[in-house]
Amino acid sequence: MSIAQHNKHLTLIALMLCLLWVCSAVTAHALSFEDLTYMTEEYYPYNYTERGEIKGISVDLLRMTWKELGVAPQPIDVLPWARAYEHVQNDPATILFSMAKTEGREDMFKWAGPIRVVRFVLVAKKSKQITLATLDDLAGYSVGTLRDDITDILLEKYKKIAKIDAVAEMKQNISKLMDDRLDIVAYEERSWHKIIAKKGLSPDDFETIFILKETPVFFAFHIQTPPALITQFQKALECSKTRDAYQQLLDKYLK
Repeated sequence: MSIAQHNKHLTLIALMLCLLWVCSAVTAHALSFEDLTYMTEEYYPYNYTERGEIKGISVDLLRMTWKELGVAPQPIDVLPWARAYEHVQNDPATILFSMAKTEGREDMFKWAGPIRVVRFVLVAKKSKQITLATLDDLAGYSVGTLRDDITDILLEKYKKIAKIDAVAEMKQNISKLMDDRLDIVAYEERSWHKIIAKKGLSPDDFETIFILKETPVFFAFHIQTPPALITQFQKALECSKTRDAYQQLLDKYLK
């Protein structure tokens, strides 16, 4: 072997070793489930805080999914929806739940789910006797939503005819509705019944006056999350939903 051939051989070996090192470094620094920041909001009974403990359908399902993945329980940040929604759009390695997938949001995030199919509605006091044939009938009414929530998005084009009051937390809307500072509240139907009963009010004093949308909700990942991580999470989530514990948690929170 000539000196030139020998040097070429050494150079090739060096390049291969360098490539192996780079690949090892990338693997070592690849995003893992432990690297993610998990975020949710107060949305009883799907995700909520009780005596300092975060619980709910979505939270328990996430913990079941971690178990399937062999991932230790991770911290969960509970934030107002609008703030968490901004984080998951702008900060890599973030995940927000539970989020409804809309046409406008479809390409903004990576998705895993569904967690559950839910129904977003407009609710009012029965004593108000409000009837809506279409959303155009909202003219003149005041409606409470959560800022950047799907209900806020669905009512966006009606802000010219109705007073849409978007707030950070649902407890503000409940207070305003009870004090007659709001006519209507937009929320998930089953959640409304549960949160009203939890506050010592009678669900029978309220009624659904319009169905905005029935849709599944998901875990939404920052758009730059590696597809392989989403696939792993999705498979573990699907496995979790086949377990008896999944039906048990639904019974626990919804019955």
